[in-house]
Amino acid sequence: MRDSFRGVWLEIRVIPVLLWSFSAITLGSALAAHGGEFHTAYYLGAVALGVLIQGLLAHTVNEIEDWRSGTDGHPSPRVISGGSKVVSSGLLSTDALATVFWVSLASTVVLGLLMVWSRGLVMLPFGLAGVAGAIIYTLPPVRAAYHPFLGEAVAFVCVVLCVTGSALLQASSISLTVGIASVAVSAYAVSMLMMHHYLDRDADQTADPPKRTSIVVLGLVAGHRYAVGWAALALAAAALAAAREPLLLPLVVAYLGGLWAHVVCDPADLASVTNRELAVIACGVVGALGAAALLVPALAVTLPIAAGLVALELKLAVPPPVEGAA
Repeated sequence: MRDSFRGVWLEIRVIPVLLWSFSAITLGSALAAHGGEFHTAYYLGAVALGVLIQGLLAHTVNEIEDWRSGTDGHPSPRVISGGSKVVSSGLLSTDALATVFWVSLASTVVLGLLMVWSRGLVMLPFGLAGVAGAIIYTLPPVRAAYHPFLGEAVAFVCVVLCVTGSALLQASSISLTVGIASVAVSAYAVSMLMMHHYLDRDADQTADPPKRTSIVVLGLVAGHRYAVGWAALALAAAALAAAREPLLLPLVVAYLGGLWAHVVCDPADLASVTNRELAVIACGVVGALGAAALLVPALAVTLPIAAGLVALELKLAVPPPVEGAA
């Protein structure tokens, strides 16, 4: 039972969830509530849906399909990428992951309908699109993650929905600043996703069906430029949003650090990719949560919470079978 709970926890993949849905929802909520009332219940509900949709729905189907295709079982040296490793370590079977998916889907439907009942039908498209994105990212017939450029397009839209949907929960409309910030956060998340695929390149090419990510199609040199381009777009959008709302300046500073980590990364080197990807994630989380704390001081508590969750994740993580990976 202890192994099963550990497996479910690791399947959530707390660190990418912190960068993607948690940061997006927190920043969107803060932007919409700045200068007005902050609705804690709506915020917590949005965070819970983010964990369910990204952490469990998207990650379980992706884990199952990547394991069956062979990309996660490939012996290529990887530390952060290559799945959560709950299947290879024996913590959870693919059947258990399927059970987690269906329980999570049922929980998402119940919580989502409660949010719609409380806030109005305006929220329904956000929930439906989020669930659809989590599923079509991996599963046929779309299988976006297995096609170049389509995977990041779906991921980009899903993060935009996190920012704008959470903002709409707090306010009656979505401001232009929220829209620009959603582009920044989403582009930054996609830049991290491209970096995530560097060390998966050999495994993805030999998968069945082949996982033709943008990095596989472009190659490491052009793929590196492509990832840097996404990070540059994120920085430009963050700067534009900060010009409209100066309290977003931490986002700009953090994304500048993230861009630098992208630029100096060697996409063919295990240590370089691992360290730079962790730097990109840290910059993204601290920038978004730091800006949110300035907008809504009560959200300052999210920074130590995120730090504690990362520490717990690292303590529970399955050590990768790579010499020197520690």
